[in-house]
Amino acid sequence: MKMNIKSFLKIMSAFAIAVLSQTASAQTTDTQRFTVTVPSTLSITGPADQTLTHDTTNNNQVFVPGSNTANHWAVQCNSGAGATVNLRTNTPFTHASNSAYKRDAKLDLAVSSSDNNGTSAIWTVSTASDQTNYAGADNIAAVQATSSQPGKATLALSVTFITNTYSTLLQGDYQIDVVGTIAAN
Repeated sequence: MKMNIKSFLKIMSAFAIAVLSQTASAQTTDTQRFTVTVPSTLSITGPADQTLTHDTTNNNQVFVPGSNTANHWAVQCNSGAGATVNLRTNTPFTHASNSAYKRDAKLDLAVSSSDNNGTSAIWTVSTASDQTNYAGADNIAAVQATSSQPGKATLALSVTFITNTYSTLLQGDYQIDVVGTIAAN
């Protein structure tokens, strides 16, 4: 029986060594991946409506956004090809209660701030100025800014009420709506 116990102990020792050697040869390297998913961003936000009182001269009346970025259009995209922004009016200034009275509108666009790719601004103006010509049946004025890569910007839009002759203006409010759109390139 001692022989059997010795044989049993040898077998158990061999088994223990086999188990320990399997544990000793376990995997020594592994990896874990961390992923950040960036959702698509494509946005345009216009400033609040603006009002001014005509200065009663024959001078054009200009809505200037100034340095306060709250008066600028905010745009952003993260498309690899960038985006295009269009700011447009489909009408000249038109009297609010008598649409027979109109005055032309002029739009002027500039980039007031832009993300930078290290060498230059990401956003640029591709159409800086346009105006309506209601007497010539051109009721549209449109300006445009573009980017060719992801980034954000603020765009300064100046809007001009072209007076011509003050004495021929009907008293009251003349209005236009400027519509801004952004699309990925």
